[in-house]
Amino acid sequence: MKVLLTEPPVPVSQTPSPPLGLGYLASHLENKGHEVKLIDPVVLKYKTKHLTKEIKRFNPDVLGLSAMTPHIYDALSIIEYAKINNPNCLTVLGGPHPTLLAKDTLKESKYLDLIVRGEGEITLAELLDKKNREEWKDIKGISWQNNGKVYETENREMIKNLDELIYPAYHLLPMDKYKVKYFDADLFEKRGQQYGTMFTSRGCPSDCAFCASCRIWGRTWRSRTPEKVVDELKLLVEKYNKRVIKFIDDTFTLNINRAKEICNLIKKEKLDISLICITRVDTFNKEIADALKKAGCFLVFFGIESGVQKTLDYLNKGFKLRQAEKAVNIAQEAGFQVISGFIIGVPGETKEDINTTIKFAKKLKLRSAKFFILTPYPGTKVYEMTDKENMILTKDWSEYTLHTSIIDLPDITRKELLSLKRKAHFKTM
Repeated sequence: MKVLLTEPPVPVSQTPSPPLGLGYLASHLENKGHEVKLIDPVVLKYKTKHLTKEIKRFNPDVLGLSAMTPHIYDALSIIEYAKINNPNCLTVLGGPHPTLLAKDTLKESKYLDLIVRGEGEITLAELLDKKNREEWKDIKGISWQNNGKVYETENREMIKNLDELIYPAYHLLPMDKYKVKYFDADLFEKRGQQYGTMFTSRGCPSDCAFCASCRIWGRTWRSRTPEKVVDELKLLVEKYNKRVIKFIDDTFTLNINRAKEICNLIKKEKLDISLICITRVDTFNKEIADALKKAGCFLVFFGIESGVQKTLDYLNKGFKLRQAEKAVNIAQEAGFQVISGFIIGVPGETKEDINTTIKFAKKLKLRSAKFFILTPYPGTKVYEMTDKENMILTKDWSEYTLHTSIIDLPDITRKELLSLKRKAHFKTM
């Protein structure tokens, strides 16, 4: 079948990343014999009109889109266009938002045929093997509607052995266009260099109240072997000339021994790369810092979130402030640039608490501190708690951007919160 995979055009201010989720789907479908076209509208700087022209030109049998919460309406608009242009095109939606709100999303559009929930590689391939809707009931992990009624099959089990996955279909992407943007302040010294990203694991055993990752990828952490990880790194370096590569696992150092093995293999293969990794302060120590440094890592991102312990506890971060300070000190002493994310606008938080967090971030002397406003994404504990208390101000998903308050906070107005966010930016620059 002819399959087109894409996502809504979304303007980005920082360096764009290859859509790895779609890349994994594409490679899996190609391996099953399907003709696949993969479009990244972000790096191509497409607007919706450009993307819809590409869809019309390719005229796919199946259109698959992935969508985050704030872009769900854009995705449904593209699906509507495709269905009107070709009523026989099967329209499929996946990604975090439709996975967590499948029934509601289906009811949003009569043009959407089906939702693939969670990991989609096996599910989508099975779907394309089925000839009619009567057979859909045998496929795990899907939701669809018929005559106004929504049907759902049981959840699909997570893929246990990630080494069985084929590398993302990099050959279907304009890989030369993924470069560090000149105005990306966090990567200023790497500007213009070829940029790539990689998953080395899926799943997160943490249960942060604001994050839906464990609902998408599962609480069970699954990892690729160090050899497979480094083989893909070599592909990115040798075939696509990537020099700055970011590991986008939720917690790269969750298993420190495995992370060290990866670092040692990178050093053994003498890969000339600059690495970035995302991790937690309670899974970071001097041992892994030294190994990362020798492997070429130059930047570490910690999700510290707050400088007030009661706020950390509400967010269910699972660590103490002293652990955050210690991890940052270790990273800085090892020579890393350190970036951290912080969240403000948390229920129960006062203006004084937010000012304390700003002071804490400044005290850490970070390369960069990112301040976001708490957004209750569907599927998160924060969403469940604030929805139950009738604190959510809107269900207009386009407002769920991390940059505006959609929670009714008794002690802080929306205007005050935006002012504190601006203050945080300037105080920690």
